[in-house]
Amino acid sequence: MQKIFIVIIIIFLSNFLNGQDQFRYTLFDYSPISLNPANAGSFEGTVRVGTLLREQDYGLKFGQYQSPIVYLDAPIIRGFRKMDWVGFGFSFQHDQQINGTQVVDGYTDPTYYTNQTTTTVIGGLTYHLSLDKKRKNIIGIGFQTGNSSVYFTSDEWRLGSTILNWLGAGALGSLGTESIQETPLKADPQSLNLGYSVGITYTSNLNKTDYFKTGFSVAHIGKYLRNSIINSGGGSSLYKKYTAFGIYRQELDGGLILEPRFIFEYMKPSLLFGVQMLTGLKLTKPSLMTLYGGLGYNYPNGLQVLLSTDIKDLKIGFSFDINLSDKINATGANGAFEIGASYILKIRRKPIPDPVLVCPQL
Repeated sequence: MQKIFIVIIIIFLSNFLNGQDQFRYTLFDYSPISLNPANAGSFEGTVRVGTLLREQDYGLKFGQYQSPIVYLDAPIIRGFRKMDWVGFGFSFQHDQQINGTQVVDGYTDPTYYTNQTTTTVIGGLTYHLSLDKKRKNIIGIGFQTGNSSVYFTSDEWRLGSTILNWLGAGALGSLGTESIQETPLKADPQSLNLGYSVGITYTSNLNKTDYFKTGFSVAHIGKYLRNSIINSGGGSSLYKKYTAFGIYRQELDGGLILEPRFIFEYMKPSLLFGVQMLTGLKLTKPSLMTLYGGLGYNYPNGLQVLLSTDIKDLKIGFSFDINLSDKINATGANGAFEIGASYILKIRRKPIPDPVLVCPQL
């Protein structure tokens, strides 16, 4: 039992420090703006809007996460050359950690909650550089900045004395060993400038149906987290976050689609690596749509079940994470589930005909 609650406390403390970086979405292609700044405006259309909801560790009374995100991006102006363009992207994320008061010593108060809430807003620009006139090979270079606000929804939060004694006063810094503590950010929510993010992507359109896309980004450039639960008023650093991803899509005869992908992310001290394999099938009756299903594996958490569908310019996805790590002792097999959607709006401009001089017949 002590190991179970230690896992929960460590998750709680580390997530407070990382703000909106406590996890990467399983459906990472449904949150392109937060994935890599260079994804802004990387599509054919007028504007793209999307949303993604993740609920993590929902089997817990302490440490449950709810994290919806919405975004909008668009290609806005032409670049220095006719085949280049500039894209804009905006994203809003609302993370909430629901902390019930079930403690080791047998005391449970189901009516008392101390919720940690983090709201994050990011925005940026991307320059898309085409390597050929037909835009088959494109390099995107993106720049982004953002801000987070962290606060609690209660004046106090509670921890069992057994947990505190096990970890020791030194591990919790100024919190000491009392079972009831004042939350440091209730009266004065902490606004955190997340610094700058830069990213690069490379897209190769092999033909009308097949493509390959990869990217790399660095976030939190030049910024530090001034306050934290562990070191109130101190200077613990907001470490840089490094993210890489890749997606390859190939359509075979008969409408069968293969789509392997990967994601890698490192932010000291956390490392995440995931691989996924989607298989799709194009349907023409009763409507033009594509159905996808597949599996993935995420280190260190476990197995991922993936389902999605494309209906013209509308995409809908669902995923379910199954814990296979030591975390299963605290949360059970229920890891997380996500549901996401995105839509590309295409506004066609009517061509303006050239003036025609009509000569009368004589």
